[in-house]
Amino acid sequence: MSRRLAVALLIALSPATASAHRLKVFVTAENGALGGYAFFVGGGRPEGADFVVKDGGREVFRGKTDAHGGFAWRPEAPGDFSVTVDAGDGHWAEAVITADRLGGVAPPTVANATPLAQPAPVCAPNDPDSLAKLVEAQVDRAVARQVRPLLEAYALAEARVRFNDVMGGVGMIVGLAGAGFWALSRRRRDAPE
Repeated sequence: MSRRLAVALLIALSPATASAHRLKVFVTAENGALGGYAFFVGGGRPEGADFVVKDGGREVFRGKTDAHGGFAWRPEAPGDFSVTVDAGDGHWAEAVITADRLGGVAPPTVANATPLAQPAPVCAPNDPDSLAKLVEAQVDRAVARQVRPLLEAYALAEARVRFNDVMGGVGMIVGLAGAGFWALSRRRRDAPE
């Protein structure tokens, strides 16, 4: 009996080589580009993890996360995209962003391009439909900018292990152990002597 106790203590007190944590992905759209970051529920972000963007199951972009687990990509046209981050060792997560959240996608900008001469800006259109579309686009951008911190906070809070979750797990273990001891005592009591 003492030998079993010693082995159990040794296993319980030995340093764990792997920690149990889950990978989550936060993805959002801003100015026609999708971006976000991956994070571990227990804390930390995967640096240099592979991320893949797919459109309808077809891979359209592949890259690596930055030092803060972040990623960004600008699609050529709006679509329903899924972003999968693979941090290795079986840690991967996927998030989906729909075309309506991307809005109008601007073509990628070319660095070091010489800007062409532009005519003077034209006044806002007098057409009510055009004006309504401009206002709607501006409101969408402003709302997206204001809502992003809320979405990030929600994703982090949803991923956190709560005290109730821990206590529920402890209660389940104690309950199962109690049921096992009860069954064992009944078997011993009912056994012929």
